[in-house]
Amino acid sequence: MILQENSAERNRGITLASIKGIIGNVVLVIFKMIIGLASNSIAIILDAVNNLTDVLSSVLTIVGTKLAAKGADKEHPFGHGRIEYMTTMAIAFIILGAGIGSLKDIQRYPPLIFQALLSSLLLSL
Repeated sequence: MILQENSAERNRGITLASIKGIIGNVVLVIFKMIIGLASNSIAIILDAVNNLTDVLSSVLTIVGTKLAAKGADKEHPFGHGRIEYMTTMAIAFIILGAGIGSLKDIQRYPPLIFQALLSSLLLSL
């Protein structure tokens, strides 16, 4: 019984933190997109895209937490806890896709700058 209470409290904490993250990141996306478009800065625009992927990952975290909290049933006798791992993989692929997608925007820079940006991107992995 204590385990279920702690699990419910954990799920509420995860959901609350994710909602706060979504609100903060939506504000940042709007602000950074306006500034990035106004100043024609690809760096600020890509930072807004980064915050947008954070919003999506927070939504997936909430969904994964809700699904993982479901109890055991006939088809899943051990419960649905492993769904958290699947949502984590989905988040990783979203972040990877955003990074690869941003490479297309970076390519419009001269080759030397592109090489420096690509090197720093690869080193950050």
